[in-house]
Amino acid sequence: MLDESLIKSNFVGRDGFRWWIGQIPPIGAQGGQANGAGWGNRFKVRIMGYHPYNTTELPDEDLPWAQALIPTTSGSGAANVATDVKLKPGDVVLGFFLDGDNAQVPVITGCFGRTSQVPSSTYNGAFQPFTGYTDKVRRPNGTLKPDQSNEQNAATQKSPRHVSPGQAKSIGRDEISYFSAIGETVQFGSATTGSTVNKIATEVGNFVNTVQGLTNDIQSASSFVRSYVNQQITKITSKITGIVTGLIGGIINNSFKALAPILNQGLKMLYQLVYNLVLAATQNSFIAHKAGVAAQTAMVPAISNIQQLIPTLAGSIASSIGGVVRSMLNSVVDNVSNFVTCAANQFTGSLLNSIIGQITSAMSGPLGAVSNILQFFGGFNLDNLIRGNPEIMTEIGSAAGGGEVLQWVIGKGAKQEPGVSFSDILNTANAAIAIARSAGAAAGSLQSAVGAMDLFSSNLRSPGYTSSLGSCYAGPPITCGSPQIRIFGGGGSGATARLIFGSLSGTGSNRTASIIGATVLNGGSGYQFPPFVEIVDNCNKGYGAVAYSTITDDGRVRSIYIVSEGENYTPDETAAVVVSNVDVIDPGNNYTPGDVGIDQNGNQYALDIVNGQITRVTPLNIAEVNDLLNIIVISDTGSGAILKANLGERPLQTEVKEVIDCITK
Repeated sequence: MLDESLIKSNFVGRDGFRWWIGQIPPIGAQGGQANGAGWGNRFKVRIMGYHPYNTTELPDEDLPWAQALIPTTSGSGAANVATDVKLKPGDVVLGFFLDGDNAQVPVITGCFGRTSQVPSSTYNGAFQPFTGYTDKVRRPNGTLKPDQSNEQNAATQKSPRHVSPGQAKSIGRDEISYFSAIGETVQFGSATTGSTVNKIATEVGNFVNTVQGLTNDIQSASSFVRSYVNQQITKITSKITGIVTGLIGGIINNSFKALAPILNQGLKMLYQLVYNLVLAATQNSFIAHKAGVAAQTAMVPAISNIQQLIPTLAGSIASSIGGVVRSMLNSVVDNVSNFVTCAANQFTGSLLNSIIGQITSAMSGPLGAVSNILQFFGGFNLDNLIRGNPEIMTEIGSAAGGGEVLQWVIGKGAKQEPGVSFSDILNTANAAIAIARSAGAAAGSLQSAVGAMDLFSSNLRSPGYTSSLGSCYAGPPITCGSPQIRIFGGGGSGATARLIFGSLSGTGSNRTASIIGATVLNGGSGYQFPPFVEIVDNCNKGYGAVAYSTITDDGRVRSIYIVSEGENYTPDETAAVVVSNVDVIDPGNNYTPGDVGIDQNGNQYALDIVNGQITRVTPLNIAEVNDLLNIIVISDTGSGAILKANLGERPLQTEVKEVIDCITK
């Protein structure tokens, strides 16, 4: 009998077919394939039963190359159609040998998915599980959960949440925000008075949210977190310094404008004083006049020095304000977890005090040179002039109304911007600097520059804390009420609404809900286009709800419809709700009489159709609703219609239609 080996071709499909299981070794063994210098889709593979269980007998670099097959749906590369092979070091792969028993030409057909039980440590030896991350593919830095499992369960490869980092942390330890900027407020450019201060408050508020997304206690945070926070402080300091430069210039220019008439009046009074004295001594009006003019002329160089100081003073203050900003941000990190309005006023007031202090300090010498002029104004003080003249600080005056949308929250939408109260900021600034001066704040200290602000005290996070500046609590919200709805923009005003909750779960303080509707309480007036709708949760527990509005022809808000119900909101006591009416957001096309609407609960809706478009929708029942409804149209021809159900409380029967008295014997 001929030797069997003499008639074997060792060619796949002709004889012997050998399966194998192996492991892809670390990236260092992959040579040029890992550096863009290889060819094909090749991987070094250590095959069980064929290769030794240690790298001494057979180093990883000497393992055979295995070509990875790709599915027909991925494309070979022809016509530029291709999909990358996703295999990584440490993967356990399955394949066969093209050359049968010779076992020299392995091919990879697939891989085994990793489970949560597979260790993700570094490489320790042949056939031992290890991480797929390399110096080419680094671990995600806060934007993706570093989960290296791929199982058929809800816990594997958890998707990032469409929430802010702080909310992700509060939802669960393993939750991650898919974008670190979600929840940050963007301040639009605007000529509106007060926008400069709003920009400063926005940047600091975003900074506080970033810190809260990292840790609740910066004092006990890791060195890595503290280092990152310091980097953010440097970044925000630069931003605020740039924003405040215009404010500095405005205050300086306005200060000189207020000073100019005082100097002019002082020159006149100086002339008159000298004239009268010389006239009394000489009884010669000509000599008295020349003496008065000479006294005025002697003041010209000193006044010129003051004028020449204007261009350079703003730059010098702007270059030094960064140190104050950095110190204030460090205090904010330590003492503020919720950047409320009073904290924003203190921060802005601190900058205001620093600017005024540096202006008065720089002007002390030049103003001393014109003391002969200022002697007529009873102990003139530039600090008092600036603080007592609101027009000097018009750059931070009260924000004007009018419905202009100036803020946008990334990942959420438009935000109603609170008006800037100049009087509150100035009162806070004046009170804080007065306290610091009366307490004898050390010269050159931060308190002497910005005043005795509560931002320096950890008590700011203590409920009920009050000081000479008033009551300001900047800690976590104490009570979490139900979310509220704000309607703004659109050119009108006066609209109000109340939210409707559904999908209730939990009990007591742990009760949560989604937002499934809103009842318009007052349609307001004057709306030229649908206003923005903001859902505000003071504890920032709920997330994901999005709402839009519709208006009537006469400029009132007709309805508010929910496009995303969100979750985890704290509900109030909501009565049973039903569909009150349906808005036709898009009438669609090609619908025919007989088409009907239906929602996921099986409720039906009658459709009025004109020229193939849906013009009106009528609910056919009033079944109680507990979740957001999705109305679809059952039609053989039509498409494109968007229908949104509006919910309202179940109406009470107030009129007795008929009484049947059943008499029993």
